[in-house]
Amino acid sequence: MQLLLTSQQCFFIVILAFAVVGFQRGWKRELVSLGCSLGAILFLFLGGGNGMAHFLFVNMPVVLQVIVSPSATVVHSDTTVVPQGDVLLTTVITFVVIIGAGYLIGNKAFPKPTLPQERLLGILPAMVSGYFLMFYVTNVLGNKSLLTIGANTPNQDQVGSSVFVVFLIALAVIIAALFAASAKKSKK
Repeated sequence: MQLLLTSQQCFFIVILAFAVVGFQRGWKRELVSLGCSLGAILFLFLGGGNGMAHFLFVNMPVVLQVIVSPSATVVHSDTTVVPQGDVLLTTVITFVVIIGAGYLIGNKAFPKPTLPQERLLGILPAMVSGYFLMFYVTNVLGNKSLLTIGANTPNQDQVGSSVFVVFLIALAVIIAALFAASAKKSKK
């Protein structure tokens, strides 16, 4: 028996997983993670992976050669092409490091959420972060010839038709957070 998921089902499972993590971490921590996630995606989308690979595989050996033997003549060529596999590996490692740094910074910068509304509001930035991370991994990294991803984000027609559902979920989360905040105030 095989369980086959459509791209839309896989998409919503990932978004649900991010929402659960966002609920556990709270909105403050998730906003830091969201900022780092979007920053990483923007950096890499604008060619940061190629730049990092060029720096690590072309420029760093020259710098190390100058440090080790300063009197040697160094010939540096900007036309050196970094192999595609090295660029992909550097891009993936950079992506993971920036996302991990955002997660750790959020944990160090803010305490665990104590109020229910802090936890509930953590769902919203986590869902946004989950969407953009999945979009980047499947559409940008998945299009590299050396990397195959078995999942995909749904096409924009399917996402567009689901925006109303996501809006209703966001509205329900905000209303639940407001109820949780008012219930906490009335107990005092």
